[in-house]
Amino acid sequence: MTDHKSRLTDNEIKRLIMENARLNKMVQVLMDRVEQKMDQQQDSFTIFQTAIKLEETVNQRTNELNDLNKRLMQELAEREKIEQKLNIAKKQAEEANISKTKFLATASHDLRQPLNAARLFIGSLNPDNMSDENALYLTRIGNSLDALDDLLSVLLNISQLDSGGIIPTFCHFRLQDLLDRIVPDYIHTGNEKGLRVRMVPTSQIIYSDPRLLDTILRNFLSNAVRYTKKGGILIGCRALNNDVIIQVADSGIGIKENHLGDIFEEFIQVHEDHTVGGRGIGLGLSIVQRISKLLEANVQVQSTFGKGSIFNIILPKGNHDKVIRPYATRISDILFTDSLANRIIAVIDNDEDVLDGMKALLNRWGCKTILGVSADICLAELIGQDKVPDIIIADYHLTGSNTGIKAVQEIRAEFPDSEIPAIIISSDRDEKLKQMLKSERLPLIHKPVAAAGLHALVKHLLS
Repeated sequence: MTDHKSRLTDNEIKRLIMENARLNKMVQVLMDRVEQKMDQQQDSFTIFQTAIKLEETVNQRTNELNDLNKRLMQELAEREKIEQKLNIAKKQAEEANISKTKFLATASHDLRQPLNAARLFIGSLNPDNMSDENALYLTRIGNSLDALDDLLSVLLNISQLDSGGIIPTFCHFRLQDLLDRIVPDYIHTGNEKGLRVRMVPTSQIIYSDPRLLDTILRNFLSNAVRYTKKGGILIGCRALNNDVIIQVADSGIGIKENHLGDIFEEFIQVHEDHTVGGRGIGLGLSIVQRISKLLEANVQVQSTFGKGSIFNIILPKGNHDKVIRPYATRISDILFTDSLANRIIAVIDNDEDVLDGMKALLNRWGCKTILGVSADICLAELIGQDKVPDIIIADYHLTGSNTGIKAVQEIRAEFPDSEIPAIIISSDRDEKLKQMLKSERLPLIHKPVAAAGLHALVKHLLS
């Protein structure tokens, strides 16, 4: 294989081709000259000398042409080998991307299963039977599970962030609603470290995606608490023309000026004080950067080494007349005891903990549940008890190649005279699944299941 340094560039190849053409033209000119001189001169000796010079010139030019053609053939062969290697590398990258996608889909399902079970068990608890303090803790646990699910979604879809697979859902909402959901968790965490975490109340309305913004602000606050030894953290905002600047300031260890450009790189942690920071993997701010691009938001950082840091995110103001409340429902507000009395609901899920959690939640609503890890087990129970389900709730990913769609079809086939509504539950955010379920007229609920959302959908389908 030709050494990289001896390979010709495109410009060099063009120059050699032009040189080839020039030499051919020169040979032709020389031949024409000889013919002219032979016509003009009758001196045989002069003709002989001219012929010898011409032969030498032709041989020289022929050798140059042969060398040039040889180099051109070598360059073409080298380029063909490089192209073959590029095609192989491209194929390997595509196969790796497919494998990564499959892994993320599997990981998303497996990681969300215990999270979903926890969410269902919490939804089955009645805050009326608790003290005010425990009811508050219950709400906090629910909020933390929601935040964990949001973060898990972003982490598992980081490749989608790069490829544009995640599309923000913009809306107008009160920033205080979002802060009330986020900041209490870090006030508690900060207190445990002896830090003072404060929030400045605000009446600002912003236009953004609250779920993605939640992830950014939690990252800012988490880093502030993690890298602050003493003092405190302050989160607040201020208006600037048509924008709102949300700011998280801390009195932590700070960042050296020459490292400010590195903190948004993947798997890079720039702090040198190993007594703080824990065991992070350096992905948080990298994800922040990706999300900020999706939101078309500007993220800024200022820091003084040894004294603290300030992280800002700048977002557009929202419209007061278009405000929605994305976090209006709280776990403690769900008081649906016996609201679905005596309704028979068949639940299919291959995770026993999820089945137990779903049973606890549905029983609180007064439902009679038929549970099974497959459609066959549910059908055996239904037939044995001579019952027809009022509704079917099935996880999409079941054991092996079985899916919730197939399970619903099997149960419906056993009761052809009954139009049994059904709900599919999945952690999969893939657009193809949504379209497939839409064609089957099956509503979808994403994991972890929110009790209020499930209750509302069941009531709607049964009505």
